Amino acid sequence: MTTTRTDMTAAHETRSFLSAVRRIEALTQEIRREGLGAFEKAEAAYTEVEHLRAVLTARIADLRRRNA
Repeated sequence: MTTTRTDMTAAHETRSFLSAVRRIEALTQEIRREGLGAFEKAEAAYTEVEHLRAVLTARIADLRRRNA
């Protein structure tokens, strides 16, 4: 079976997507565990989650355009 550039790009995007989803889950669990007492840490985590959500939203939109 031959792997094309498109296959490799899709595989990379899938790995990146899954990595981002896993990181969001890890941050969510961390915030739940520590509570908002550590506000600065929670705020930094929230900022990271917002950034990751923007990246994921852009990637999903790109995938939808490709599949349209």
